[in-house]
Amino acid sequence: MTTEKKDPLASLFTNDAKVVDRQQLATLVGHFFSFDQDSKEFNVLPTFSRIEGNMAKIEILLAAAKARSLFLNEPDGLLPSEIIAIEIMAEGSVKSSLKKLLDTHKIKKDKENRYLVPAYRISELVNQFTSNNSKDYDH
Repeated sequence: MTTEKKDPLASLFTNDAKVVDRQQLATLVGHFFSFDQDSKEFNVLPTFSRIEGNMAKIEILLAAAKARSLFLNEPDGLLPSEIIAIEIMAEGSVKSSLKKLLDTHKIKKDKENRYLVPAYRISELVNQFTSNNSKDYDH
């Protein structure tokens, strides 16, 4: 009779390594965006304009894109042209901010050239933008 021991390392393997805390994501995004029920387009809330810095604005926009993609079961991320079309900043500012965020590994770019916030950064963004002492968001 052989006794099989379960390898303790087996618990580290999962089918969904990119799991996102949906509640945290909803809390973060709900401060700055809503989505049109019919068109599924972004509705920028007035609080979004109080975010300091273009890079921070893009991070929040990409978090909103992640929320929308999870809810609608669509691919995550946005193309630069989609970000520009939302008109949250000038085209040159979008491109330079995306490059800086990518170079500092704060966002990723997929094989279709969509930019996205990695799931592991959601908690960090929640802390950064919803805490009472946030330097990037004026409550």
